[in-house]
Amino acid sequence: MISGSETMERLEEVSVTDVTVHSLKGDILFETCSVSSIHDIHELADASAQKLNAKKCHMVSSDGKIISEVFDLKNQDRLTAVAQNVSPLLQLVGLQNAQGDLGEAYATVPMEVLEQIALEVAFGLTHIACWFGGPQHIAGSPSLPWRFGSVLPPPGPFNDEMRLRIVPSTPVVHLGAMVVLSITDALPCFPAVQKIRATRELTVDDIIKIRSAHQDACNKNKMKLLEQHPGADTV
Repeated sequence: MISGSETMERLEEVSVTDVTVHSLKGDILFETCSVSSIHDIHELADASAQKLNAKKCHMVSSDGKIISEVFDLKNQDRLTAVAQNVSPLLQLVGLQNAQGDLGEAYATVPMEVLEQIALEVAFGLTHIACWFGGPQHIAGSPSLPWRFGSVLPPPGPFNDEMRLRIVPSTPVVHLGAMVVLSITDALPCFPAVQKIRATRELTVDDIIKIRSAHQDACNKNKMKLLEQHPGADTV
């Protein structure tokens, strides 16, 4: 059992300098902040809420956890300010704005319906990001259709033909999501990155970079295997 004095000692040991606070979009709100108490965290949250025009904000760590006590700041140098009434998933697909407000056409739709639709759209976005710029992508910009016209109109990012044009800068993964790189059996290496917690929205270009890192690791491993088998064409 930890005594009161030991608890105070534990908290006093945590003092973080050079903390950077970002918005959900990745914009820098505050740089080189020093945080050593729960009061500092609350002040940062209030100042971030003011900048984001939100009522209140949570401070979220790089691994997607809400900072609730100063000890949570240990080994953290980046925080993300998240308005308490926002949903990163809904924001990703354009159903909710930065302040957490739903569009007029969506305000009467049950939240579970909005979240299910947003999840299906996000799945479509990540599916495209997984092959965009790869061997399956010959040329041009693919697009994602809005398939929910009978339930609600498409959000802003979709055009008049109810399609979203996908380009390298298109966000495809929302803040806080866990990105897991999976590979097929018998590939000659482990993935270069197995799991990534998104500390901001990830774009198509970010996914391409993750894929490239994995491919580079595979290529290096293939060369090592070939060196171990002189004269072999394949390994």
